[in-house]
Amino acid sequence: MNLNLLHKILSETTIQLRKGAEVEERTVGVMQVTEVFAMPHESEAHPDLERIDMELLTIGVDKAKAEDHKADLIAVLREYPKPERLAGGPSYIEVGAEIGDQGAAFQLFALGKVLGLWDVITPAKLGITGEQARQMAGNGFIMMTGFKVA
Repeated sequence: MNLNLLHKILSETTIQLRKGAEVEERTVGVMQVTEVFAMPHESEAHPDLERIDMELLTIGVDKAKAEDHKADLIAVLREYPKPERLAGGPSYIEVGAEIGDQGAAFQLFALGKVLGLWDVITPAKLGITGEQARQMAGNGFIMMTGFKVA
């Protein structure tokens, strides 16, 4: 699988956008956790971007640029190492392991959704919101509906 081309397509067509503050602190069990989201806020994104909510972050997709890269994206996906898993609807954690970056997996999921290649399943699709949705997402409950390599 041509990861260089995949990451080039993702960088030219999508952007990761934070939903909240740049630095957030919270308690998880007995630990104090500080999270730094070094990306623009979704309110700073260009208004022409199509925004896909991924629970933990939002992905902005430039649909016109995405359409220009659709054939190349499909060609890269045809080389996916485990096509049966891609067809089965993997989570962002699994795809992130294959492509080297969970953030890139979110970008790929959003790009494919905008291009009509698949849909994205999030806790919100099941009516789950708030902290429970965030916990589910952190445990991998964000996945694509599947893509069959033709």
